[in-house]
Amino acid sequence: MKLQPAVRQETIRIAAGTAALCGVMLAVLAALGRFDHTALLGAVLGWVLAVGNFLLLGLTVQRAAAADEKRAKTIMQTSYTMRNLLCALGVILGFVVPVFNWLTVILPLFFPRVTILLMQLTGHYKPGPAGDEGRE
Repeated sequence: MKLQPAVRQETIRIAAGTAALCGVMLAVLAALGRFDHTALLGAVLGWVLAVGNFLLLGLTVQRAAAADEKRAKTIMQTSYTMRNLLCALGVILGFVVPVFNWLTVILPLFFPRVTILLMQLTGHYKPGPAGDEGRE
């Protein structure tokens, strides 16, 4: 399936915003004297999970839009379950493997939502009318 330009553009925005927020998170840890290699590796894993989850959501919506209503609902439900399972496995990995700081794995999972909120507040993103595709 070819990635549509809108999905690519939004994923790039989310990736950049999430990376910036990861940088802020790491800077706060450094200021608190808690920065080490596990914090950095955890942030990388968290960023990959967050951006990957968003990209998979975009691909799913793209695929569901091309399907009939019943199939689209199944596609969205299956994707939701699989994406949450993938994120849960990543978080478990962050807890179990000592090379990751668990906090820096979990926090980036919230950063796409924070990025969208910041884009809305600054006027860089305006959701369409209720029921329009562009909403998460």
